[in-house]
Amino acid sequence: MYPILLDLGQIKIYTYGVFLALAFILATDYVSRVSDELKVPPKDIIDQIIWLLIAGLLGTRIVYIIQNIGEYIEEPIKILKIWEGGLAWYGGVIFGIISVYIWSKKNQKEFLRVLDLVALGVILGLAIGRWGCFSAGCCYGKPTDFFTSVIFKNPKTLAIQGVPIHPTQIYEALGMFFAFLFARGIMVGISGTKKIFELKTDIFIAFELILLRFYYLWYSKGISFPSITDLWFIPAFILITYLTKYIGIKIGEGKNYFPGLITGFYSISYGALRFFLEFVRDPSGLSGFIVDKVITANHIVSVILFLFGMYILLFRSAKAEGK
Repeated sequence: MYPILLDLGQIKIYTYGVFLALAFILATDYVSRVSDELKVPPKDIIDQIIWLLIAGLLGTRIVYIIQNIGEYIEEPIKILKIWEGGLAWYGGVIFGIISVYIWSKKNQKEFLRVLDLVALGVILGLAIGRWGCFSAGCCYGKPTDFFTSVIFKNPKTLAIQGVPIHPTQIYEALGMFFAFLFARGIMVGISGTKKIFELKTDIFIAFELILLRFYYLWYSKGISFPSITDLWFIPAFILITYLTKYIGIKIGEGKNYFPGLITGFYSISYGALRFFLEFVRDPSGLSGFIVDKVITANHIVSVILFLFGMYILLFRSAKAEGK
C-alpha cells in the first residue's frame, strides 16, 4: 500500500498518521454537531474529546509496549515511532473510559451521557482510522485465497509480502462504518425526525465509498475504473448503507433515550466484531496466542467488552423503563 503519503527527503508524511488525524478531526466535528441531541454543549464535547485523544493514544501505546517489551528494550527509540503502528486497541478503551469518567465528575456532567457521544465518535473514528492501519500494513490478516484477499508488495509496509492475506483492517473499518450508521439511525428514530438523509452523515457515506472503491478495489485489487464492477458494487453499497440506517431508525422509533444506549451498542458491536476478526488476523507481534494457537488475548478482551455492553443495555434500559 502507501505507508508514506509524501516523502520530502528529511520530512516524511505517513499515511497512518494522516488517517489518525483525519479520524480525530472528522469524528470530533461530527459529534459536536449532534451533541445537542443528547443535551451536551458542543464546547464540552470538544474539550472532552481532546483529553480522550491523549488518554487513548497513551493507553493504546502503553499496552502495546508492555505486550512487546523485549522489542522496545532492545530499541527504546521505537517507543516514539507511533506512525509505524503498534497500538493495542483495548488499552485505548480502558484509558479512554477512565478519562471520560474523570472529566465528567470534574465538570459535573452525566458520565454515561457524555460517554455515549464519545462512543459514537469512536465508532466513526475507527471506520476512518483503520484505513491508515491498512496503509501501514499493521494488524494484517492471515494468508487466504478468499476473494477479498489483498497482496502487499511495498517492502515498507509491516504486512507480510507477496502473499494473499485477509485485509482485516478493512473488515474492521467497514464493520464500524455500518455500526455507525445503525447507531445514528437509532438516534434519529428516537428524536422523531426520521431523517434518513442527513448531509453531515451522507458525507461519510461518500467518503467510505471512495476509500473502498478506489483505495481497495481499484488499487489493491487492480480493478480498472470504470469497470463492470461499478455497475453493481456502487449501487449495492449505497443501498446497504441507507438500509442499515433505516433499520436503525425503525428500531429507535417510539423508544426513549437512556444514558448508556450508544455506549452499550458500541461495546457489543465492537466486541463481537473483534472477537471474530481475531480468527483471521495474524497474531505475530500483536497479542499472540494464549490458548492452543486459537484464542488470543484480544478474544478475551472482546468477550469482556461484549458482556459489558450487554450489562449496560439491559441494566440501563430496565432502569429507564422502571421510572
